[in-house]
Amino acid sequence: VVPRLRQAGSRTPLKLVMTVEVGVATTSASSTHPARPSSSSAAHESHHGPSRHGVVRFAGGATLVASAAVSVASGGFCVAQSSSRLQSRALTATATGSQSPVLRSAVASASGLQSAAMGGTGAAKSLFTLTNLGLVAAAIKFSRRAGRLPRHSRDSTAIPCSGGASVKVATGTLATGSSVKCFPRVGMLAGPGRSGGSVAVAASVAEAPIVVADSVRAPANDPRQYRVLQLANGMQVLLASDPTADKAAAALSVRCGTFQDPDARPGLAHFHEHMLFLGTEKYPKEDEYTRFLNEHGGDSNAFTMNEYTTYYFKVAAPHLEGALDRFAQFFVGPTFAESCVEREMNAVDSESTNYSTEDSWRMLQVLKATATEEHPFFRFDVGNCETLGSDNPLGTRAELIEWNKQHYQAGAMRLAILGRDSLEDLEKTAVAQFGPVRDGDGQPLEYSCLPWPKEKLGRVISCVPLKEARSISVCWPLPPPSKHLFAKPENYISHVLGHEGEGSLHDVLNQRGWVDQLSSGSAHTFSDGQLFTLSVTLTPEGDANRDAVLALLFKYVDLVREAGPQEATFKEIAALQEISFAHKEDSPAPDDFAASAAMTLHKYPAAETLRGPFAVDEWKPDVIKEYLESLSSDRCLVFVTSTAFEGEAGKEDAVVKGWQNEKWYGAPFKEEPINEEQLAKWWGQDNEALEASGLRMPEPNRFVPTDFTLRGTVQEQGPLTSKLPTEITPPSLLSSGPFARIWYKTDNAFKSPRQYILGQVYSPIYDESPRAVALMRLFCSVIYDDLNAFAYDAEVAGLGYSLDFADSMSLSVGGFSHKLPELLECLLKRVKTVIEDAETAAGPDGALNERGEELLDKLEVQRQLLIQSYSNFTREEPWSVSQYYTGQIMLRDSWHLSEYLEALKEPFSLTDMSEVARSGLAKTQIELFVHGNTSLDEAKKLSETVTSAFRELGSEVLPEVIKRKVTKLPEGSSTIFEYDLAAENPAQENCCTENVYQVGPVGEDPQRDACIALICHVAGTSAYQRLRTEEQLGYIVQAFTWAEQHVAGLCVLVQGNRLPPAEVDVRIEEWLKSFGRELEEMPEEEFANNVRAIISERTQRMSRLSQETTRHWGEIQTRRYRFDKIARSIEALEALRLPDVLA
Repeated sequence: VVPRLRQAGSRTPLKLVMTVEVGVATTSASSTHPARPSSSSAAHESHHGPSRHGVVRFAGGATLVASAAVSVASGGFCVAQSSSRLQSRALTATATGSQSPVLRSAVASASGLQSAAMGGTGAAKSLFTLTNLGLVAAAIKFSRRAGRLPRHSRDSTAIPCSGGASVKVATGTLATGSSVKCFPRVGMLAGPGRSGGSVAVAASVAEAPIVVADSVRAPANDPRQYRVLQLANGMQVLLASDPTADKAAAALSVRCGTFQDPDARPGLAHFHEHMLFLGTEKYPKEDEYTRFLNEHGGDSNAFTMNEYTTYYFKVAAPHLEGALDRFAQFFVGPTFAESCVEREMNAVDSESTNYSTEDSWRMLQVLKATATEEHPFFRFDVGNCETLGSDNPLGTRAELIEWNKQHYQAGAMRLAILGRDSLEDLEKTAVAQFGPVRDGDGQPLEYSCLPWPKEKLGRVISCVPLKEARSISVCWPLPPPSKHLFAKPENYISHVLGHEGEGSLHDVLNQRGWVDQLSSGSAHTFSDGQLFTLSVTLTPEGDANRDAVLALLFKYVDLVREAGPQEATFKEIAALQEISFAHKEDSPAPDDFAASAAMTLHKYPAAETLRGPFAVDEWKPDVIKEYLESLSSDRCLVFVTSTAFEGEAGKEDAVVKGWQNEKWYGAPFKEEPINEEQLAKWWGQDNEALEASGLRMPEPNRFVPTDFTLRGTVQEQGPLTSKLPTEITPPSLLSSGPFARIWYKTDNAFKSPRQYILGQVYSPIYDESPRAVALMRLFCSVIYDDLNAFAYDAEVAGLGYSLDFADSMSLSVGGFSHKLPELLECLLKRVKTVIEDAETAAGPDGALNERGEELLDKLEVQRQLLIQSYSNFTREEPWSVSQYYTGQIMLRDSWHLSEYLEALKEPFSLTDMSEVARSGLAKTQIELFVHGNTSLDEAKKLSETVTSAFRELGSEVLPEVIKRKVTKLPEGSSTIFEYDLAAENPAQENCCTENVYQVGPVGEDPQRDACIALICHVAGTSAYQRLRTEEQLGYIVQAFTWAEQHVAGLCVLVQGNRLPPAEVDVRIEEWLKSFGRELEEMPEEEFANNVRAIISERTQRMSRLSQETTRHWGEIQTRRYRFDKIARSIEALEALRLPDVLA
């Protein structure tokens, strides 16, 4: 169905209404110009997950939470981090590491939000391709930073409004824990109003706390002081004092999660988490907590996992005590207001409806169905109106209160507080606020059996996804990580099996064109075990050769088992982990640090709270051998997910053949025992072929850094050492010419041995045709694929790289500076080599040589994967589809996904690729930024390496770079765009309404920019309270600053299934009128608080080098060079008055 664009009658000036509907018939009409998204992928071109409000999906199904300032990706506090790889067809993001925080530098690029793994070390590349299958829970989904939703990806640079920080993503890994799945609170953390009585909580008499650890092992460069206490009621508390902190934070983690749901009330733990936000005895007003944080530069969230539930917030440092007072009441005097119960049940039900059309959640439910019914993992734990007892809400409330009394006891809680006060003052505050929490140790994490006893293993599970996807995941139950905390045998196994260097399983499968991604690690961890998983995302050809893939997989596992534990490999892993910890940078968001610390306190000795997740201190070869012996084909679960099963699962005799629909989300699946015939297929493959496959153990890592010498020399305090956005010194212009402009800055503030090189190569090829754009993206993917076996070790050793094409080419290399030049040279050399090899691949008779055949296979694989990614677009969430089309309308002269698909229909030749690559790089302009642990001479050498490489390719000067134009919405009318998503995705139950109210260019009028910032800041809380909490229009409700290139405004987005978009639009308009009155009636003190909150957010001290890199790069890449924009915006905000906003 072709979307319809029409003009409505005069209602709101400069308004765009984007509606994505299900079950709505629309007439078709062609648009005036074919729209074309710009990023390098369907995922990248069309959507990002909500900033701090959802999930960013990578090609292959991997999930990562993106946020305005932080992304959290962890295997549920388990072994490994995301293995999603940079593809020109996917959101540019890579990550290495296992069970330890990894640095990911986010680079705002021409292709939109771009995250490159610039660090992180450790045992393994990891496992988030598993979300293809849902084996890694429908993701760790943090929904945070209320009121802001990320812009869709498109052919433009995401430009912040009114001096705001550049779009950036970095990671903070959450230590250890018990599960990957959690249920977040999306958007603003407010809730329905309160009525009814409070819940009495027994308080203990304040007594002096016990000092459990007077210090905590921390990196040498960590300026904080730490102390761990145990309060009289049994609660352990980590205190972190940082006199320089401008943001404070706290988190409380309870040893209680969905596994503790009553048998008759699935989802109660998740529902309980929601209800705690809806008023307390001391602060009965339902949005008191949220508004306090919002007015003081903070926000909050919570998530429920299998065995733990964690609540956390951040706030401007001077207001920590006030925030803690409100936060502590969650656990001292919750009310579970009667008036809120039914409405919040609806919110949980809406959340569950959202998950029902996400493959990751659907496949997770299939995985649950394979467990024994006697173990709590088997249960449905999201909750919905039926399971929560909506027919008797007061009865459920009574159960909720009793459940709270049993489980929410101080001894089961771990608290982390970060502030700028002294440890002594923080201790007094902790005792005063949390001393009254009910005594007791909660309930033990004990279960009657293991999730997968022996009789549940040795099975093949075939699954049908909603999206086009193909994968195989082999899962083995292992003992819990807690059994060997400081040996981490699962890390060793993950490192070896997940390796992607020469001779690895990934490399051998890739040579055959069968694999897109491979990952390994613990998909789920519990107190009584973990599910170790080796997952392969397949190409179409790999899907057609599943048995051969499995034969190679089991052969490699057998090879690793026979080789036995290798001490040299263990020492390499341990060294990388130590390097990662010794040079650990702080999380960009203090609440992420607090959440991680609170959860780690449950797992590690107090003094090891920070180091524990990194520590690989104990060499236990016998344990590793025991684990390897467990990885057999007769005690595993083999999950095969493929759209190829649709036909079989849809036949009339499907039930007879074993197909069934999963009970809760309806995913079709079939479970069968592994029989002798299948074993024969896997083990009966041609042994000679297997022996000749080249499979071998990993070689020593050549990229492990050993030189951490710092180039910066400034010691005294001043602008050169400042980490404040308003004080940091701008980069210097090293050289400027018509071909290249080179910027650099030596770091003196963060004192980190890391470095980042970011480049943008502008060319006019984007405007040539969709075919040219598609080929440039495929070219980048082929290079990445071709380089992977060599460069994988660099990623494991703390380096990252990217090569991507949106409307221009972007490249980045970053991480530890020691071996960075080698990786940069290798990347640039491979660009040239691939072009030249493609040009010389054919002999006189036209036949391809061996190298030509290899490159042609890679090109065809990437073409198929790009088609798959683009074709899955309409299977994304409605808000994502909505944002894509908003970008298409607002950014002029853009190609549409359908045009790319048309261009990709037929295979390309190597000549096609090399000719377009030559053409795309024939005339260029380059912006380059070298930042971090680099000297002037080193920066010159690195920049010369880049510019010389492009000159060697024949690049000449591009006379002019043409900027994209933004559509100016017609005044006095509403532009309404309607799209019938149900025609493309019948399974989707939700609709989305996205209203954009365009204001105008930013950067021209500082006062107007400040007004936009203030209005959007306040609108976030107001819209959530009205449209979600009170009117229950959908689970996702957000109001935030909309920006496209240099133009900004307000965006309001609602996704749900209660009302059709046209009616939701009416409700948004009604809210907007009331919001105007809300602004008019706002007290001066509240107005001043909100202004200070925005200033606090924008002036938050940076905590890692990549944040500053991203800030400067946002100005360089867009060629604005307004390095002082934050300082300018602060001046305008400080001068802002309420009449200015109302004018």
